Amino acid sequence: MSLVGPRPMMPDQQSMYPGLAYYTLLPGITGSWQVSKRNEVLFAQRADFDTQYFREMGLITDLKLTYKTLGAVISLSGY
Repeated sequence: MSLVGPRPMMPDQQSMYPGLAYYTLLPGITGSWQVSKRNEVLFAQRADFDTQYFREMGLITDLKLTYKTLGAVISLSGY
């Protein structure tokens, strides 16, 4: 597990996940889906967030997501 990456999935959720990016990345504690409006999107849309992260993956992206995570925690908003 890494600090930034897609949220781990339950085995029964894998059939609802249409993408492939999740399977190429290490699961993480935080990621782009976690700091987005995750409660307002369908579970299957996680694939879009994971694909975007896969394309933009790097130190700067991880730092931005970590910063957004801290903001979400401090504001108690969840995103």
